[in-house]
Amino acid sequence: MRALRWSLGGLLGLILLLLIAVAALLGTPAGSRAVLSWVPGLNVEGFDGHLAGGFSAKRLEWSDGATHLVLDQPQIEWSPACLLRMTLCLHKVVANEVLLTLPPSEPSESSGPIELPDLSLPLSLELGDIRIGRFLLDGQEQLRDAELAAHWDREGLHIDSVKLVREGLNLSLKGLLKPTQGWPLEAEGTLGLPAPGEKPWTLRLQASGELMGHLKLQAQSSGYLNGTLEGDLQPLAENLPATALVIADGFKADASLPDTLTLNQLRLNASGNLKDGYQLAGAAVLPAEQSPVVLTLRGRVDAQGADIAALDLSAAKDQRVALTGRLDWKDAFAANAQLDWLDFPWRRLYPAIDEPPVSVHTFKAEVSYSEGAYLGNFDGAFKGPAGDFTLASPVSGNLSEVFLPSLKLVAGQGKAEGHLKVGFADAVTWDAALGLSDLDPAYWLEEMPGRLGGPLRSKGSLKGEALNLDANLDLQGRLRGQPAIFKANAVAAGQAWKVDGLTLQLGDNRISGQAALDQRLSGRLDIALNRLGQLWPQLFGKVSGQLDLAGTLKAPQGQLKLDGQRVAYADQGLRTLDLTASLDAAQRGRVNLTAQGLRSGDTDFGVLKLDGSGDLKRQQLALNLQGKPVVLDLGLDGDWNGKDWRGRLAKGDIQSGGQDWRLQQPARLERLADGRINLGAHCWASGPASLCMEDQRLMPDPRLRMHLREFPLDSLARWLPEDFAWKGKLDGDVQLDLPGSGPNGSILINANDGTLRIKEQEEWVDFPYQRLQLESRLTPRRIDTNLQFQGDKLGSLQAQVQLDPRPKNKPVNGTFSLNGLDISLARPFAPMVETLKGHLNGSGQISGGLLAPRVDGELRLSDGEISGGDLPTRFEQLQVTARIAGEQVDLSGDWKAGENGNGSLSGRIAWASGLDVDVKLRGNRLPVTVEPYANLEVEPDLSVQMAGEKLAVSGSVQVPRGAITIRQLPPSTVKVSDDTVIVGAKQEPKSALALNMDIDVKVGSDKLTFSGFGLNAELAGQVHIGDNMDTRGELRLNNGRYRAYGQKLTIRRARLLFAGPIDQPFLDVEAIRKVDDVVAGLRLTGNAEQPRSEVFSEPAMSQQQALSYLVLGRPMSSGEDSNMLGEAALALGLAGSAPLTGEVAQRLGIQDFQLDTEGTGNSTSVVASGQLSDRLSLRYGVGVFEPANTIALRYLLSKKVYLEAASGLASSLDIFYKRDF
Repeated sequence: MRALRWSLGGLLGLILLLLIAVAALLGTPAGSRAVLSWVPGLNVEGFDGHLAGGFSAKRLEWSDGATHLVLDQPQIEWSPACLLRMTLCLHKVVANEVLLTLPPSEPSESSGPIELPDLSLPLSLELGDIRIGRFLLDGQEQLRDAELAAHWDREGLHIDSVKLVREGLNLSLKGLLKPTQGWPLEAEGTLGLPAPGEKPWTLRLQASGELMGHLKLQAQSSGYLNGTLEGDLQPLAENLPATALVIADGFKADASLPDTLTLNQLRLNASGNLKDGYQLAGAAVLPAEQSPVVLTLRGRVDAQGADIAALDLSAAKDQRVALTGRLDWKDAFAANAQLDWLDFPWRRLYPAIDEPPVSVHTFKAEVSYSEGAYLGNFDGAFKGPAGDFTLASPVSGNLSEVFLPSLKLVAGQGKAEGHLKVGFADAVTWDAALGLSDLDPAYWLEEMPGRLGGPLRSKGSLKGEALNLDANLDLQGRLRGQPAIFKANAVAAGQAWKVDGLTLQLGDNRISGQAALDQRLSGRLDIALNRLGQLWPQLFGKVSGQLDLAGTLKAPQGQLKLDGQRVAYADQGLRTLDLTASLDAAQRGRVNLTAQGLRSGDTDFGVLKLDGSGDLKRQQLALNLQGKPVVLDLGLDGDWNGKDWRGRLAKGDIQSGGQDWRLQQPARLERLADGRINLGAHCWASGPASLCMEDQRLMPDPRLRMHLREFPLDSLARWLPEDFAWKGKLDGDVQLDLPGSGPNGSILINANDGTLRIKEQEEWVDFPYQRLQLESRLTPRRIDTNLQFQGDKLGSLQAQVQLDPRPKNKPVNGTFSLNGLDISLARPFAPMVETLKGHLNGSGQISGGLLAPRVDGELRLSDGEISGGDLPTRFEQLQVTARIAGEQVDLSGDWKAGENGNGSLSGRIAWASGLDVDVKLRGNRLPVTVEPYANLEVEPDLSVQMAGEKLAVSGSVQVPRGAITIRQLPPSTVKVSDDTVIVGAKQEPKSALALNMDIDVKVGSDKLTFSGFGLNAELAGQVHIGDNMDTRGELRLNNGRYRAYGQKLTIRRARLLFAGPIDQPFLDVEAIRKVDDVVAGLRLTGNAEQPRSEVFSEPAMSQQQALSYLVLGRPMSSGEDSNMLGEAALALGLAGSAPLTGEVAQRLGIQDFQLDTEGTGNSTSVVASGQLSDRLSLRYGVGVFEPANTIALRYLLSKKVYLEAASGLASSLDIFYKRDF
């Protein structure tokens, strides 16, 4: 028993001694170093601490054959006490860098899916601060800034936090992994991806499933790409089988791209495995202009490469572009591709580019690439302004050159054939040879039709500044109907070159010359452009001149002289041009330009003079413009030091619009070598007004600082209506920076305490206001604008708008309010309105985009009054409410007119997709005045509707009472035929608007009188106006009397029958005179434009006797009666010919032409009269029964006094005084 106790005591002591020894080794720095030194292949530098608690080192390196591990500045802290509760606690594991090098592995056959055993650790695990700065595997960075916090218990591995960064990727993850029964995993996190532009790209990830089975993946993408990802992955199965589905909408690869390249309804499927490859299938819709374009993708990708079975863009059945091919990357990169283009409307996807003159009909190309070399061919059919042409060639080359050995262009009967080779290795080399035969440039340039033929050859190289060249150009033919010659020979070798036989000729225009450099420079160019109109459409005039070259390449000399006469392009031109320029041996240059008769459209800018002189170090320039809209006198001078140009704006005088702005002191102006253009502080003054600028940078990233003070607003009078004036002063401040990132600064415009003036009946009425201010504050992300207007009598207007300048549509939002705003100020801007009164109240919100804003709110017009000579009726006590809802406004209102009239208005107007109108107009006893012809009462009940290009008006209009009195026809009653073309007048395009009408017009239900041309009657009837003014119905003249031939005739029957266009009624009129038992009368029938007239009688008798009863009231009995009847017949005939004679006279410059009869009996004559000018008139008479002619000129001295010279049987010169009684 004692031996047993001694044995147990000795064993315990041995264990205790062993524990003490282990503690001594691991718990002390010296013991820890000793233990580490016993590990084979381990080398530790700068060790500090102990293994039993925590330690750090400067460097820890371990090697085992080809495996190599390096830890840079590792720090490890753990707690041995945690072992007492069966837990391994790693509080801290940190390393700045971990480098792991593994031996190369031999490829092995797949042995099936990976099987993970169930794990049940005897100890729990707690991981605190785990951080690795960089992790490199075999020299390649795999992770950066990795952080881990986790713990392992009976449930499994709890991942509290994982953060990893690699090549722009940023992963944050947490979850639970159970190492039993298939290894279930539940995890979620976020993944940040690199994206172009300013928008971030974030994926919210979720994973659930088993590592040894199926793992479901879900991701929600936001920012750069808004969409979803759903997938199924078998991570440990053989060949990694997986499926994935990506769905997105409204995706645009770059913010600078147009909206037409947005991918809508994007759907991409992927399924497969590593052995068989992953099959890809996708589709999207691009919102191109006119109609969408469909994008489809079909292909396969595996570890060796990718097959593109189809990458198609389709706009229609016969409008597509398709790409197919194969990419290989197993051993070395290789590729082959085929492109097939058929009438694809690419501008519908990129409308910002102007329509080129040439469009692609078909284009097919094939190319293959392998080991740095490529081989292929292309064949295209194109459409140009003059017709179709083709271009084809094989293509070969490598990374240092490209070669087109057989380039062939065929355009109609013309062609061009040859070869082209370009190299870009050590030097740029080229070898080109083309032969042209009857080639028409109009296939590419519509303005240059013709034929050209001849050789074009060029061969050479350019290395540094050394040029070797041998070129020959010899093209001849006809262009724009004129003979054309283009010839030149050029040879260059190093610093010596020669251009000989240069001839460019088209019609009467010719440029010829030669030049050479062999130590000295010599050359001459003669310019004789005698008919510029032969060169280009809308180009006119003549330019001639000469250029002479001399000196050396380092010190060239030259003289240029150009003269031009009546040079113009379209509506811009000049009368004469004189340009001289010279550069002498001392490198002093001078330029003198004088352009007289400078004009643009209808604006005459007068004479422009420009004088410049200087050398490489110092220059000066004077610019003077003397014109009607502006007079300009500027002077600049400066110095150049080889890098920077520093000068000043020495003189400035600008006169325009009654203002005379003068520069108060010279301003610094410089252009620096880094591209900056700076303008120094200076001021301009015009009377009391001043415009001062601080130091500014004009380019790049402009920085503007400007201050305007006491600008007189009455100087704007020339741009305002004559009966509107604006008195006051305008102040403004601009502090604005315009970097590439967006604007930053403020703009303030202040015109407070001013007066708006309106001219009413030759007297000015003043409307003072107290506040008018516009202020904008700009930042790269937001622009705030505030407008304020306040006047005691004028009311107030306030608006606040915020704008985001970053997106393409420039979204805006804001508010506005009006309070008692007096609309009478708008009267001068409405010429047809004489009286405009009322007040506007309302408020609303502004949203949408800058180019398509949305307005929601309400406007109310109260106490309104609108009248004017050009308006048919008067609006009094006008009340209108407009409710605006985006792209629609609802209207409702009413008004009074005269003593008893009133009207109402209701409906809506929308413009979302074209103009859409639905408005109802009703009125009762509305007074309508058409000066000086009619005073009517009208009662409309109309509905006006418009949708697309169709306008529909329906309802009824009643004209129960009124009076129409016509003393003479207005000029508007004489119309020109619809198919008449006036030579020299601009033809306005006819509107395609269709007019649908359904209107019943009822006239004279009470009493509507008509008086004119000797006729007095009451008008009554009803007509229906249909589509395109097709009119059906009848108007009657009742109780009528007609005065003609000195007699009062009774209207027995008078009807206007409508059965077609409203301006072409049929007449059925009988005017009679009853003498005893005889009824004689005048009958009008037929179309109103060409009526038929006849004299009739009851009982029937000869036309002569019937006319005698009508005119004389008795049968014809003497020769004098015959003369009087002839006068009546003549007057009737002249009346019928009046439209034709009036038109002829107007063409001859005679206005208000009249053809009539004068006198009675034998003294009857035909008299023609008209106005030659406002004061001078002419009258010419021819006797009918007697050979007597009379001509008279009358000149109006004043309204009541005129002078008349007459010549006939007797001549006279008389002064007449006219007085009205």
